[in-house]
Amino acid sequence: MEQVEQPLHEQLVNQLRDRIKTRMVPHEQIPAERILAEEYGVSRNTVRAALAKLEMMGLIYRRRGRGTFVANPLVEPTNLADTYSFTEQMEEQGRRPFSRVIYLEHFPATKYIAEQLNIPLGTPAYKLKRLRCADGVPLMVERTFLPADRFPKLTPTDIERFGLYAAMLQKYDSPVLDAREAFYASLMPDKDAELLEVPKGSPSLNVQRTSTGVNGEIVEFTLSVTRADQFVYRVLHHGAGRGSTT
Repeated sequence: MEQVEQPLHEQLVNQLRDRIKTRMVPHEQIPAERILAEEYGVSRNTVRAALAKLEMMGLIYRRRGRGTFVANPLVEPTNLADTYSFTEQMEEQGRRPFSRVIYLEHFPATKYIAEQLNIPLGTPAYKLKRLRCADGVPLMVERTFLPADRFPKLTPTDIERFGLYAAMLQKYDSPVLDAREAFYASLMPDKDAELLEVPKGSPSLNVQRTSTGVNGEIVEFTLSVTRADQFVYRVLHHGAGRGSTT
């Protein structure tokens, strides 16, 4: 049987993957596209396609204006099922969490948000957008909605300094008791891809979370877009015994 030759960019993916694993260290900069094209005797388009594939595989990451770097293979992808606190997740993994507040705005709750927060239509609410990072790597874009009357005078400084849940507890005595989450796969919106420094249309794992307080009241509704190469969702199913049906 005639052997089908691999496409050039796939050959280059294999060569660069071996190079990364055997000759490079985490966070070391990858040579520029032009240099790689000359070194491997291929076009820059081929190099670009190979780098895009390596990024999707989680072997490299890009920094806008700085270049492309080797990813850290020792960092376990975050399990979204473990806990709903991003800061706690990162700290448990020995990573340095950082959140940048893009905006915190008042607005009258729309029909959809009012339903999610279980408040009357038009009730004052907060709209919070954050970029969540670990070790300087952007991982998640979060859009959070809060009932404004429960958290009066909440500021971006409170959130960046303490974290949202810590601020809710320490400043307003309003701890999060439970959270319901739903997960679904999608493709990255252009604006989120730009913030997360990944190609437009990259795969994402999206999370919808509704958090409740001690009296069962809804205190938060959050929509998150996460990098699919940095997050994993694991569930352990225990057997129901013999004779069980599905």
